[in-house]
Amino acid sequence: MLCPAAQATEAADGLELQFGASLLRFDFREVADNGRQLVRELGTLPGFVGRAGQTLGRWQWSAALSYYSGTVDYDGQTQAGAGFTTTSNADVARIQARALHLLDEEGRYAAGLGFGYRRWQRGIRGRGNVNGLDERFEAGDVSVDARVSVLRSPTARVDVDLQLAWPIRPQVKVDFGGLYDTQRLMLGPRLATRVSVPVSWTAGHRSRIVVEPAFEAWGFGRSATETLYRDGAPAGEVYQPQGKGYNVELNLVWAQAF
Repeated sequence: MLCPAAQATEAADGLELQFGASLLRFDFREVADNGRQLVRELGTLPGFVGRAGQTLGRWQWSAALSYYSGTVDYDGQTQAGAGFTTTSNADVARIQARALHLLDEEGRYAAGLGFGYRRWQRGIRGRGNVNGLDERFEAGDVSVDARVSVLRSPTARVDVDLQLAWPIRPQVKVDFGGLYDTQRLMLGPRLATRVSVPVSWTAGHRSRIVVEPAFEAWGFGRSATETLYRDGAPAGEVYQPQGKGYNVELNLVWAQAF
């Protein structure tokens, strides 16, 4: 008589889907080798987030997609060192899949691994006699993830979610708008950290409303100095300075289990 009960305990929970709106406070700086700040881009980008997840016994899998698009302020300088302010188009996308192992029977503590991909499309607008350029940053990553439930009740739940991610082959593709040949630069990897605090309330049958503030520190190291070409002929040198990003997110999500 105990056998069916044990099997029911280990059965898979229903699939849960989440979808909602998000705001990203985008803050990115480029830094010279001597530590001096060269560029800062700052602004708020609207976007959306979608997720899917399921519990299978003592394991939980999930997949998430987030996307933001908008314009941010650009405060930097020209190649000659003169101050230069403009705006920059920004499209930021992130895909992540992860598996967590529940460390206790109540599921209050969980840890596991994740894999992700990040892309940032950057369009710096020209102004006056200064030309703009388009850049596409992208990298995969592998992460160590942990989650702790700090509050649980029949109608509410508060978790703390921590992620440490190591980039895989970070790179940038630079399009000079025809002034020079397109260039691809490999960037130095730098550990990224993300902390979020999802707070959820029961909203109906098998449904929840989730409010999730999050902070992320990310970046990359300086690229090697490469030869710059125009129509295949050497025309100078180019490199990508080291970059540091400090992003704040706020997600408002509807979650529905099936």
